[in-house]
Amino acid sequence: MLINHFFKSNQAFSYEALRAAGYSNHGGADLGEVVAICSKIRPGNEDDWEREWQKAAERALSNAKHSDSAKNNKSAYHGYLRASNYFRTADFFRRENVNEDKKSHFLYERSETAFVEAMRLSTFTYESINISYQGTSLPGYFVSPDSTQKPRRTIIFNGGYDSTMSEGWFAIGAAALERGYNFLAFDGPGQGAAIRQQHMHFRPDWENVLTPVVDYALTRVDIDANAIVIFGWSMGGYLVARGATQEHRARAIILDDGVYDFGSAFRAHQPSFVQRLVEKEYDWFYNWMFHCVQSFSTGIRWALNNGKWTFGVASAGDLSRAVNKYTLEGISQDIVTPCLIIDAENDHFLKGQPEVLRRNLKCEHQFVSLRADEGGDTHCHQGAFFRLHQVIFDYLEPRLTSHEPL
Repeated sequence: MLINHFFKSNQAFSYEALRAAGYSNHGGADLGEVVAICSKIRPGNEDDWEREWQKAAERALSNAKHSDSAKNNKSAYHGYLRASNYFRTADFFRRENVNEDKKSHFLYERSETAFVEAMRLSTFTYESINISYQGTSLPGYFVSPDSTQKPRRTIIFNGGYDSTMSEGWFAIGAAALERGYNFLAFDGPGQGAAIRQQHMHFRPDWENVLTPVVDYALTRVDIDANAIVIFGWSMGGYLVARGATQEHRARAIILDDGVYDFGSAFRAHQPSFVQRLVEKEYDWFYNWMFHCVQSFSTGIRWALNNGKWTFGVASAGDLSRAVNKYTLEGISQDIVTPCLIIDAENDHFLKGQPEVLRRNLKCEHQFVSLRADEGGDTHCHQGAFFRLHQVIFDYLEPRLTSHEPL
């Protein structure tokens, strides 16, 4: 498994390093630089992690500014993208009391600002947008291959448990633009700027989030209303599927990974008696137990802290009950939009969920599993994006090309 390649004794560190390195496909990293960064980090030492990734981010930012001043726009563009990815990675494990953590907000803002600087120098047309949502708005951005306002096929990016809308550029945005698509990304409740700046928390009824996004997309003359694709990434595989139980205007949805029951990621390795403690609200024991466990598990500590923050709950027990609401049980048959379900052979977060979703769908769908022998077996196929994008666009091209306006 590729997941343990960078840090053999710490799965969380190794996966996040692979995640950062995987964005080299579209300018978000240099593989040799990632190896050099990781060589200076002791496994599990979060201070090392933050320091070395921030140093790399600051260096990439400084070099980008130098190239920018020299009018070397292409190199500056790539430099800003690396800085954005490295700042995001530096901040990743800072999840204790995020609302009061000035350093976390600093790293996040540097990541987003560097991304906008990259877009300024790109050959595409970039626009920051606000999407009307229940008396306020959701932040987002829209990128088109050019400024002609020709109606085009469009991919809407819906992130997951910890992704940001700028990260969506590496996940699918850049690949979409290369193929002539528009790209629209947004931060929904619990994500990115929506949680940091507006303190909006995750909600299970994501149809109330996704529909306003599609409403916005349909106001734009440069979006072909008959060729909209919604891409759900990681937990976004549940969120988009849940939204699609009522939102039917997309031509297709991509679920990477497919998720039927998001709470399964939290219950997967828990004995049945532990789950009963949650159900009966014996939180004093459950919280104590997880306090002990997280002291020697980077991944569990991060998952609990990130979840408490993004779900707006106070304890591990509260979080465990909250995630159990994120299921498609009893409503999956309401999805009518054709969908591509993507599976990862050795997914360490949501293993088996794409297959469960497949079995519970009645709509037209295609199921593809990426395997270890092609390097795509990790959660969200980190490090295998050329193969992932091949699967996605092989699915989309015959479904959308005949519907694109001349």
